[in-house]
Amino acid sequence: MYYRVMLSSENRYSSHIPFEQLSILAGMNVLGLTLSLLLVLPSRTIEFAVLGSQASLVFSGAWLFALLLSVMTAAGVESIMRSHPRVHLSATQYTVILWILPCILVAGAALTLPLLRDAAPLAFLTIAGAGIFLVLVVLGEYLSIDLQDRAYAFARLGLNLAVYLAAFALFQAIYAFKLRSILSAPLIGLVAALLALELLRSSEQDVRRTWLYAATIGLAMGEALWAINYWNVSAAVGGLTLLIGFYLLTGFAQQYLLRKLNWRTVLEFILVTALVIFIIVRRMV
Repeated sequence: MYYRVMLSSENRYSSHIPFEQLSILAGMNVLGLTLSLLLVLPSRTIEFAVLGSQASLVFSGAWLFALLLSVMTAAGVESIMRSHPRVHLSATQYTVILWILPCILVAGAALTLPLLRDAAPLAFLTIAGAGIFLVLVVLGEYLSIDLQDRAYAFARLGLNLAVYLAAFALFQAIYAFKLRSILSAPLIGLVAALLALELLRSSEQDVRRTWLYAATIGLAMGEALWAINYWNVSAAVGGLTLLIGFYLLTGFAQQYLLRKLNWRTVLEFILVTALVIFIIVRRMV
């Protein structure tokens, strides 16, 4: 089963971008982020034991706003994507993938704003930037639905860059907290699996196969973090190391699904990886 419905050639570029819905979605998120900055809600700490080890989770107002805004964003993105003439109305498993980047962007902004309460200009600049990036990401998702769209290549490139930037930011943040591996490994695995879905959907493969590959990548990244936690390095180096693994796994999976995996492709990945490893080593020396 393929994700998209291919229409006749005369309708190839007929998709209408729903700017009205997009502006409403961005405006509601900007309003929600502003409220999250102005309102200070009480936090609650939950303590529990995992495999004999004590752990705790802190649920603050920022987490509540992140959750609420993510749900609202998912609903808005779903409505926008369903208006595209080439989306299967029954392909819910495909449109769910299109929620990932917008929701991560909004949730990340909501969790970052409490750290900027003492720097109001920077905080409001962050809110404005989040609104602009949300519009660009949702627009990119919309334009990348149809492979025959003239803007597809540009939209796909922008989304790929956004995925890798989001992966680096999240990997670095999770690694910086120095959580126990029993907590941080599942977090990294979940983040990697979700972001891998966005990259792998461009292969146009069966939805179950795409989710299986993404889950495998998430499992591998969780295992990688378990080992990296024994490595005493900075958050930037740890995040960059995880990003290398994510880049290799998603790259090989994507090329394999596209039936383009050959020795030339493998060599390209090896050269890029070697360059990044060289940069990491130079930073550590």
